[in-house]
Amino acid sequence: MASNDAAPDPFPSASTTPSAPAPGRGTRGLSRRRALALPPAIAALVALGGCGVFGGSARAQAYDTDAVHREIPLEEAPGAPDAATACAALSESLLRFRLGEEPGANALTCPVGTALTIALLYAGSDAPADGVEELLGVSAVEAADADSGTTRDLTWSALQNSLLIYEPTEAQLKNFNPKAIPETPLLHIANRVLLVGDDPAVEQSYLDAAREWYAATTEHTARSNAKAALDAWAKLHTGGLIKSSGIEITEDTRLVLQNALLFAAQWAWPFNANDTADEAFTLSDGAVVTARLMHDRFFLPYVQGEGWRAVRLQYAEGSGRNVMDVILPDAGTAPADLPTCTWASASAALDAYAYEHPYEQLHEVRLALPTFDLAPGPVDLLAFLKAQGIELDSLEHIGENLEVDQAVQQVRLMVKEEGTMAGALTEMEIADSAVNTTPDEAVSFTVDHPFVVRIFDQMTGLVLIEGVIMDPTAAAE
Repeated sequence: MASNDAAPDPFPSASTTPSAPAPGRGTRGLSRRRALALPPAIAALVALGGCGVFGGSARAQAYDTDAVHREIPLEEAPGAPDAATACAALSESLLRFRLGEEPGANALTCPVGTALTIALLYAGSDAPADGVEELLGVSAVEAADADSGTTRDLTWSALQNSLLIYEPTEAQLKNFNPKAIPETPLLHIANRVLLVGDDPAVEQSYLDAAREWYAATTEHTARSNAKAALDAWAKLHTGGLIKSSGIEITEDTRLVLQNALLFAAQWAWPFNANDTADEAFTLSDGAVVTARLMHDRFFLPYVQGEGWRAVRLQYAEGSGRNVMDVILPDAGTAPADLPTCTWASASAALDAYAYEHPYEQLHEVRLALPTFDLAPGPVDLLAFLKAQGIELDSLEHIGENLEVDQAVQQVRLMVKEEGTMAGALTEMEIADSAVNTTPDEAVSFTVDHPFVVRIFDQMTGLVLIEGVIMDPTAAAE
């Protein structure tokens, strides 16, 4: 289990508020190609590798940029629906890839974290690697307005901004308790560029674009301190759900990109813990384990299609934007055996049903759902992307002779009587070279064999967390 200790503030000197722009500088200014060179005083401290400002702790030094983060409204990103669709396809592809490697294992992914990290990698670039545009669902070509950057940056910046209606305060983040779901919903997203070593030689225009479009902070650390700095940032921005970075620092590491997501929300209608009981859960190989199943009767959106059924659970929040869909294949059918796009189609069918039916017309559902706390371990995103034919090259906008050497994602998902908690960390190390049916009576929906969960934002359609739960009794690693 995650520690109950509040995460410390590892970056007291790293302000998230950018410096004011230089006089006369517009927001466009991303065409300048000034390579980053550290001031001599800072370079000397870095060379000491454990003295002075870096002093053997998890601290990283903030690096100034005169870029200002632009808060793009969603209505200015007409490509957002296509990007959300691409994000859902990315999610399913990654989960099916993982299940192909380990058919009986749990698989979790944070597709919005993967998409935002790739978008951050190509911030300001009009020539991303082949396949990246299709993966993100948008084109990298420049928008009609010369001050609008690329369509890709405009779209994903707007999508990121639109998710931040439940962004915690700095104090709430520092004091987050990973053992208690807060009364107020929380959805936190953060991006960082960490420069490593005494001469990272990264283009200033890239750092400006990362800040302008994705609100990324830029910090710098000695190579000897880099792992500690990565770990501390990961723990803070995932609320302690993920305690350490998945990146291995090498002599070739020039910079690391980090994206974190933290989600916590109580159910609109919590389960009664007194009704939770030990019950049989049948695994895909026919073996039976004992899982803790929550029980209650709710009025819920309910749909079914060929070989599956699905319900939607609402979180306790004013806007009603975030929901969790549970897609249950017929007994004897594994989630991966359902046709491609079935999981997303089930959510679309629930969307349509919820839109067409007021609360008093929802189905009464006798729901039995396992509790779980799952963290399947780090996932190698590079292996997945290569299987899709995508090489994350064309990094000249960041610096010379660079390649993505590592791309790792870690996800933890907890579902219990009170609600849901999830944390995700996506990192890249850059180095030198359905059909609805309407039953008339209460529906019994007992989740006692492998199933799919999808937590997503209804306004944007973005999938925050998706998982195939093969064994809810598996302990978080």
